[in-house]
Parts: sequence; structure tokens; C-alpha cells
Amino acid sequence: MNEGNLPWNGREERLWDLLADRAVAGLNESEAQELEQLLAEFPEVDADALDRVAAEMDLALAPVASEPLPAALAAKIAQARAGELASKHDDHRETKPSPVRSESMSAGQRWAGWLLIAAALFVAVRVWRTEPQPKTVIPLAMAREELLRDAKDTVKLDWTATEDPAAKGAAGDLVWSNARQEGFMRFRGLAANDPSKQQYQLWIFDTAQDERYPIDGGVFDVDPSTGDVLVRIVPKLRVTKPTLFAVTVEKPGGVVVSSRQRLPLLAKVPQS
Repeated sequence: MNEGNLPWNGREERLWDLLADRAVAGLNESEAQELEQLLAEFPEVDADALDRVAAEMDLALAPVASEPLPAALAAKIAQARAGELASKHDDHRETKPSPVRSESMSAGQRWAGWLLIAAALFVAVRVWRTEPQPKTVIPLAMAREELLRDAKDTVKLDWTATEDPAAKGAAGDLVWSNARQEGFMRFRGLAANDPSKQQYQLWIFDTAQDERYPIDGGVFDVDPSTGDVLVRIVPKLRVTKPTLFAVTVEKPGGVVVSSRQRLPLLAKVPQS
């Protein structure tokens, strides 16, 4: 049967087939002219609907380095695509004419269903892409080595123990990069603390800061089984030029201003 002599329902189906072909692979000149004629006959049809979905899906499913789609989502996309191909195969398969067409799915309904599937998959991919992805957690020991290797201004200082009981037998070192505002502390043999009663707190004395109010470097606990610990330094303010790092014993959660009654360890920065 000539395409121009198709019955009304057949011409609507032909319209949607042409729209789909245009969205996926493009049309030749004669098909484009036929599409224009059919769109004029069916002004209620959104001519760009499938083009928009194809563009959105192409953008959403573009490969991203080292970030594969979740297996469940990939399976849904494959299933939906398989359903579409099967549907198109059934549509073009020769069948005996049926006197009753009211129970069959029209081309518009079929493609509307595919549009819903595509839109749902697009939303799922977009949400997955825009949700914060878990960052790789680098072990502190590796982060410390990376700082020592790559930060040119890193200083490494040994802890000096005081007469405080917590420092008896304690040793360790500290590394700090002022450019990165990052550093790490290592302790060996430092007395274990009960976090419900007391915690260790780091203080950073800085040339730009009043000595009465050194910069808070964060609180930490010691492994009760070994007395060893590796701690990342997290200063509450920007450090301009550190002169001294000091560890005190404080109440749980730390304090804003330390009395320095208990000060087990010190690490002085050589001044040039």
C-alpha cells in the first residue's frame, strides 16, 4: 500500500515511526517531506518530543571516566531498549488485517509509553550523576607520606616530652605544610586517655596570634592498647607562621582557651 493511501490510524503510526527514525538515525529527503505532510495532518503531535528525549538520553548516558553506571540502572536501560526494539519489530511484522482496532495500542500511545520509560531512565541517571559520590578515603599514613613527598615547605619536628605523667615514655613527630595548611602528628607510648573524662588537644602558636590565644588544632584520643596514634592536624584558624606546637590535656571536646596546667608534649619550629 502506498504511504499516502494509508488509513488514518496507519498514517498516525507512520508519523510516529518517522519521528523515531529522525531522532535515532535521521531521515532522507523524501522521508523528511513525508514527515512534514503528516505533521500538518496531526497538529496535536509534539514534533520534537522524541528528538528531545534522544538528546537528553545521549547527554545523560555519555561515558564518564572511571564512573560506570550502577548495574541495576544499566539493566533497566537495556531492558527498556530491548522492549522498544521488540515493539518496532512487532509493528513492522506482517499480520492479518483485524476488523477491530480499538483494543490495540495506537502508535501515539506506544511511543508515549516509550517516552515515559526514557524520561524515567533519564531522571534516574541525572539524579545518580548529580548526587555526591563517595570520595576515596586515603589512609592517614599514605596522606602523610604524600605530604612529605609533594609539599616543598613541609617541616618535620620531633616531640619533646615534659614532666607530665602522660608523656612518660612518649615520643613521636609532627609534619606541617603551611602552604597546604595541613599536617599530621604521630605519637608512640603516649598515655591512653578516657574520652569521657579527658582528651588531648593540639595548640599552634603563631606569629600573627597573641600567645595567650594559640590556634586550636583539634582534639584526639590515644589507642589504649598501644599508646600509638596518627592524627591529622585540623586548625580552626589559618596559620600564618607557626612557632610552636603544644599538646595539652583537656576536658572532653576540648576548650577555647587552655590553662596549660597539663602540657605533655612540645615541638618547637626553628626560626630562620
